[in-house]
Amino acid sequence: MARGVRRWIAVALGACAIVAVGYLPPRGGVTERESRFRMRVPQLTPARLRAQDLALQWRATQAAMTLLRATHDGEWPDSRMAEDLPTVVVDGPDSIASLLRPLLTAAMDTVWRQVGLGATKVGVVVVFAVPRPGTYRLAPAEQLGGDPSYLLPDSTDRTTCAVFIPAGYWTINLQRRRLERDPRFREWLKGALGPCAFYAAYGNPGKPVRRWLARRNFDLAMLPDWIRPGGSQQAFWWLRDFRTGGWWWETIYGFPATTVACLGGRPSGCREAVLEGMRGNLDDSLPRVVTPVRRWWQRQGLVPGERYLADVARDVGRERFLRFWNSPEPVDTALAAALEMPVGEWTARWERRFVPRLPLGPTAPASAALLALLLGGSAVAIVALAARRRQVR
Repeated sequence: MARGVRRWIAVALGACAIVAVGYLPPRGGVTERESRFRMRVPQLTPARLRAQDLALQWRATQAAMTLLRATHDGEWPDSRMAEDLPTVVVDGPDSIASLLRPLLTAAMDTVWRQVGLGATKVGVVVVFAVPRPGTYRLAPAEQLGGDPSYLLPDSTDRTTCAVFIPAGYWTINLQRRRLERDPRFREWLKGALGPCAFYAAYGNPGKPVRRWLARRNFDLAMLPDWIRPGGSQQAFWWLRDFRTGGWWWETIYGFPATTVACLGGRPSGCREAVLEGMRGNLDDSLPRVVTPVRRWWQRQGLVPGERYLADVARDVGRERFLRFWNSPEPVDTALAAALEMPVGEWTARWERRFVPRLPLGPTAPASAALLALLLGGSAVAIVALAARRRQVR
């Protein structure tokens, strides 16, 4: 075999060895060192899914019973409704209720003014569940924590929207120290108002919008923050792997395909993510109690979908949003008219306010591209050197 051929074979084998060392996984049972800060998602077995479904039904039933009792008993002062202020009800022992009701009422009034609610079209009742002292740790898990539930207006009562807030961190610690002045506490109260704030500000929605939101469990109207624009710190931190600084792909690929497409900047995916639930049966028997599912942020149609309609209202203004909210037209037509541009295009721009564009499709890592350039440059250099030394006989 000629010396030149042997040299080329050696160069090719060396390049293959470099690529193998850089990219082939090691053998011998070597595994990645487990971090105690790594997100652990329990395996969703049929038994676990059944238990979660039963717990969700239990919380929804408990919330519905509490809210119906609170709204029909009429134990709150009528002056609160006359002043267009939310009514606060503390569901617990009288000794604790008399202590917490003034604190919660003052904090709720502050949040009410921050949201910019004045003369309301629908009255709001907020019911806080407070356990007896010393019984919090003994209560069943399904009774504690969880997200607020909402009793929306319907044909039997079109003027009242009620919020049920189960016993949790803030209501428990409010008994121990003064948290009503804590900005985080007020932000939590603002998020707890949820769809009821939209009903208070804009009234009962038209039939197409009501059906659309009900099929989506009101996930696009959970944060009534239409005064202050949102930022990336509110939605982006839990999509990043803090160890490497890259994307947390386990979380991202748990989203629906349309959500991932919208994160990648595709207007068609954004449009489908927004309008999901628009088409369906024409049955008017929609659920009146709205109970968000556990870990709703991991099942969003948009990121961050909870503030989508609030940002629409802030960008288009009150009059245009009211026309969309009360429109008898299909949701896609009414929303595009309010935005004055296609829904997918506006939503793709809105998504960039919170999350950088997600790289989609087959792309080579930067290290692989650099290695390929080095190997290609080395091959060209070797060929050039060999051509210079070649003797023509």
